[in-house]
Amino acid sequence: CRNTFRPPTISFIRIFKNFAFKKGACMSGFDSISNYLERHEEQAFILKAFITISFILWLREFLSSFIGLFILLFPVIFLIYIRLQAAASGQSATDLLKQHITFMPFMYAEGERKKEGVAWATYSIILINIFIFYGIELNPLVDAEFIFNNFIFIPEKPNLWNTPISAFTAIFLHGSDFHLWGNMIFLWVVGTVVERRIGWQKFLLLYFITGLLAGLAYIAIHYIFMGEVGHALGASGAIAGIMGIFAIRCYFKSMVFPLPILGIFSLILPVSLKVRLNSLVIMGLFFLLDLSGGIGQITGENFSNIGHWAHIGGMAGGMTLAGFMGLGKGAVEERHLEIGIKASNAGVGLGEGEHSLRIALEKNPNNSEALLYLARIKSKFALTDEGRDLYQKAIQATASSKPQEAATIYKEYYNKYLKGVEPALQYRLAGIFYKNKDLDIASRCLEMLADSANTPPEIRERSMFQCAMVLEDMGLNEAATSYYTRFMETFPNSLAIAKVKAKLGKA
Repeated sequence: CRNTFRPPTISFIRIFKNFAFKKGACMSGFDSISNYLERHEEQAFILKAFITISFILWLREFLSSFIGLFILLFPVIFLIYIRLQAAASGQSATDLLKQHITFMPFMYAEGERKKEGVAWATYSIILINIFIFYGIELNPLVDAEFIFNNFIFIPEKPNLWNTPISAFTAIFLHGSDFHLWGNMIFLWVVGTVVERRIGWQKFLLLYFITGLLAGLAYIAIHYIFMGEVGHALGASGAIAGIMGIFAIRCYFKSMVFPLPILGIFSLILPVSLKVRLNSLVIMGLFFLLDLSGGIGQITGENFSNIGHWAHIGGMAGGMTLAGFMGLGKGAVEERHLEIGIKASNAGVGLGEGEHSLRIALEKNPNNSEALLYLARIKSKFALTDEGRDLYQKAIQATASSKPQEAATIYKEYYNKYLKGVEPALQYRLAGIFYKNKDLDIASRCLEMLADSANTPPEIRERSMFQCAMVLEDMGLNEAATSYYTRFMETFPNSLAIAKVKAKLGKA
């Protein structure tokens, strides 16, 4: 039993080639397919996801006859697997259990790197939904019939004013606690991830648009196949729309799907196995399950009240809108950036990491993270001109928005290459180091500027004066005096000359 389902380490492109070679037939066809997939990595990645979906559906069908026995034996099989892996790896069984189990009872995105900013729109929507359900829908002073007559989509008693409004108010109504909290958990899982990448304004706009599309899809299908006007409520259609956007913008992300390992005892102790699946696989499975359920409702085989066609409409709408907005480009950039960062940090697979970082830079030449990690890879074993240039570009790209981070990168760069950057930027970095009380690196930055004849005169003048002051602060009075003297000789007409004379004790 494995706790993850990942693509095999041997590329399925090679499998195509090996199969064709062994069979001695269709070689040219397999060659053309494998060559195409090697040139189009994203299509190959998506194809892997669809193969995984097919395998999971087959496995689900295969195990359906043994599900009771599987639930009974699974904890035993899992514990045997842990003991065997502990013996093989030398790790303790306790450490392995920590790696493979989770107490989180619902799926979540793993390894989320984007921590900056709070997903205010997502949290606000969640709070509004909770307030409406407990503060209004369950309030005994509120007439439930009035809500159904006017605010579900389509209202029980439609008119010119409540029908268009209900398309949006229905998104904030729920039929039960389970309905509410199930939706809110899903919104938290996908909404926070998507909002951090597209911003709260776009997030809110797309949430309401996909919610509208979901409602319209449900009403249309219900009327066409059932011959009557449908009535729907709930946020699941809009959330499915965000899931559709997630499938495009975050298709590369890994998600943890909790699988209970204690059988019925998991109701008491919610211990679950971490099953890691690509998010595209998760979204694809949800779509297919909704499609199967929706077809069952049309044919009369499924009598549930779940709005499968609202989910399908919302997800399809979200994917379409994400495609029109070009959100997939940002996903490709981020995917390859993560591959490059992992390779750089791990110190293995550097060739693949370099390749991915170059792809990220093709999508966005000013991606400061891609520039930095590629600079580290190109400087890992030997100092190179390309590594130096990449460090300088990373500092330049970071300086305007994250000056403190730019200063940190500069220190890393200087310790390796012992060189400066563009004069105006270096003078600015020297100021940051001085404010941070890092006087040693501040003085080095200023010394390079003051000592170089290529430094623009106005920057050199300020640098020489500031360098003398920093050296004085460091207690290096002899060196400070040397720079004050050079300042008087080089810039005799400077406005700061009086201060310099006072420092030197001259009239």
